[in-house]
Amino acid sequence: MRIIEAFVRFSERRRAAILAVAALVALAGGYGTFRLYADLRPDMSELLPANSRSARDLEALTKRIGGFAELSVVLAGKDPLALQLFADDLADALDDAPPGLLRWVEYRVDEARDFFKPRLLLFLSREELATLRDTLGARVAWERARLAGKAEGPAPDVEGLVDRIAGERKGLLGKFPSGYVMGEVPGHAPGETMTALAMVIRLDAPPGDYRDVVALERVVKETVGRLDPAKAGIEVGYGGYVANNILEHDALAEDLVWATILVLLAVAASVVVYNRTWKAVFAVGAPLLVGTFATFGLAEIFVGHLNSNTAFLGSIVVGNGINVGLILFARYLEDRRRGQAPGPAMVTALANTWLATLTAALAAGVSYASLLSTDFRGFNQFGLIGGLGMALSWVSAYAVTPALVLAWERRAPIPRQGQRPARPVFTYAISAIVERAPRRMVTVAVLLSIASVVMVVRWARDPIEHDFRRLRDQSALADGGPGWWDQRVDALHGDHLSPTAILARDEGEARAIAKALDAHMRATPDTTFGHVLSVAAFVPEGQEAKLPLIRELRALATPENLSFLSPEKRLAIEQVLPPADLRPFGAKDLPDMIRRQLTEVDGRVGTPVLVYPSGRMDVWNGLDVRRFARELRSVPMPRPDLPMASSTLVFADVLDAIEHDGPRATVLSLLGVVALVMLAFGLGRRSVRSLGDALGVLAALGVGVLWFMGLAGALQLRLNMLNFIALPITFGIGVDYATNIFQRRRVDHAGSVADIVRTTGGAVALCSLTTIIGYSSLLIARNQALISFGLLAVLGEVACLAAALLALPAAMRWRERSRARAAAARAAATRGGTDAEPQP
Repeated sequence: MRIIEAFVRFSERRRAAILAVAALVALAGGYGTFRLYADLRPDMSELLPANSRSARDLEALTKRIGGFAELSVVLAGKDPLALQLFADDLADALDDAPPGLLRWVEYRVDEARDFFKPRLLLFLSREELATLRDTLGARVAWERARLAGKAEGPAPDVEGLVDRIAGERKGLLGKFPSGYVMGEVPGHAPGETMTALAMVIRLDAPPGDYRDVVALERVVKETVGRLDPAKAGIEVGYGGYVANNILEHDALAEDLVWATILVLLAVAASVVVYNRTWKAVFAVGAPLLVGTFATFGLAEIFVGHLNSNTAFLGSIVVGNGINVGLILFARYLEDRRRGQAPGPAMVTALANTWLATLTAALAAGVSYASLLSTDFRGFNQFGLIGGLGMALSWVSAYAVTPALVLAWERRAPIPRQGQRPARPVFTYAISAIVERAPRRMVTVAVLLSIASVVMVVRWARDPIEHDFRRLRDQSALADGGPGWWDQRVDALHGDHLSPTAILARDEGEARAIAKALDAHMRATPDTTFGHVLSVAAFVPEGQEAKLPLIRELRALATPENLSFLSPEKRLAIEQVLPPADLRPFGAKDLPDMIRRQLTEVDGRVGTPVLVYPSGRMDVWNGLDVRRFARELRSVPMPRPDLPMASSTLVFADVLDAIEHDGPRATVLSLLGVVALVMLAFGLGRRSVRSLGDALGVLAALGVGVLWFMGLAGALQLRLNMLNFIALPITFGIGVDYATNIFQRRRVDHAGSVADIVRTTGGAVALCSLTTIIGYSSLLIARNQALISFGLLAVLGEVACLAAALLALPAAMRWRERSRARAAAARAAATRGGTDAEPQP
């Protein structure tokens, strides 16, 4: 107590210096906060551990071959010719785009088809060429014999052999339908179709560089606008990584602004209503802002940016961090309204709240810090910033509030003269239930706990969310959104457009990789792989040795010798006959549209191997994505450390990280909170009673968490990359309420349990309300992952508050009544025994 009295006297004497230092900290932290929020990165790769294989490989591949992030421009209309003309005009106009922004535009395949048609025979093996030569020669001889009436036996089956070989090689030209990438796709209404032409514009910058992502979209949209597609009756849609990334970023930023405004207004209103004075907003809010700005200023130094998981931590830190100041100031006002002077009232408030608020703040900090044990950046950065927020909120509340409040009291009293302490109607109703029906309340709590166990068991069978459509911005898949157009582009291409890149040391290793993939696909009918783009697919080996056989075939395939074929077959064969000067070709001779995809940044050609996911798999379904990742990583490769990276592998690794790191963080959070509560309630009073108090707090927390998980199970709220955080932090934040109830009980033994609920219970309910407001701000977001986190966290708050204000006090009151009845019975028995003694 002496230390606290000395601190209050110091705060009053040095109030100007303390407030000046607080203002400087707030200004410096505010600058760091602005810089931090200016660098918002919604890309999923920002959530992975920096040392994970996907993150390392993605960085290595991006340096060597650039990115494959794309902006899809989909042209839809009734006139195919108008679509083609507009696409050509747009491609020509985009040639003037700023350098370093646009890698290339994919939309025409004529060049590749024209290149490969006269070279198709080079893709046959020498054995196939020899068989074709011999069969064709035999057929020509048989036809001549037939004309002379000397033919014997059936005609050699040239047609069947050609069909078989063409069937085996149809994949090559099948990649390049004639003309443009266009066709019929699903329309806006059920059963409706539209003619669409897809243009894929590749970003010439790392996908994590958001400024270049925005610049590319702006340049493309401005160019499209100048060409005026509406005049030609053309509808233009945008999809792909670029459009989706910008939509998610803008929605996140917009939601962030609205959420922050709503949280500040709602919390301020709650503080005013509860404390019945507007001055409480500044007495509680000013220290909170110092701690919050300091938190995010340090986060700018230690982290440097925000991701989709940490973007909303501002409102969460405000909603949670204000609890310390609320408890402290509510106790101060309570004693001031009872007539105490400012100095003594502040001493009493500090002395009677510091342990409970410190325990609660540390418990919340421990829960956040448990996330630091994970490698998943979506968790550990959240834990770092949240843990700092809880610690600095407590420090700023106890360092700044005394100086601020006592300085204010010198100028004008904060509470009105004669105003009674706050007694919220809510806590009056709760205290009445606790006082009058504790046994019934305990019975209800037990029944709810049993029902929760049943729900948790059912929920635990499939707790992870695998459909990532439910985690995206709600407008992405709406009619005309980027996701909606992506589905049409995939329908045109057959396979998905985002490849997994595997990078070889040289062309020989790239061929070995392609051979391994081809063997795997042949042996796996239900493979998740679509087509594989590599030097092996477009540059056949042994070309020099095949040329003599090809020349012999060309000499045989004269119009006269092919006259036995139908006109259609004869035309098809004549189209693929090579020119007389056919020469071997290499990777550097390939058409530009193919060569650039197989070229590294330094100009080396032939080392990348691109594996596209099959159109049969759902790239937004986590089960399919993980199956693709497992299948790809299980293929025997020339060496085990081959770098391979894509958004698909990142997606799979995010899911693996959640399942690996989430449970560990949850267990560590629980153990940390248990240890902290046992330590805090044993400080200075190591006794059986202290142990009982600690166990009571933990029991209330356990019941609250059980109810919380039961509610999640009943509502079938599955866990994802963001809302998993709600589990570990609920331990730390939920223990706050029971801790304050028990601490008030320890300090004020004379008061009844109902009185404690009416007094401290009101402040506890307000703390929970502000925390709920912070979490509820996420419910206005368009990002469904944030909505799911907000909902799950709110359920945790409501469940833990109900356990702390209803179940725990009811159990305490029931025990008091039972002990009182037992004592009365013993006293009555003692009196009865005395009366029964024989008189002398």
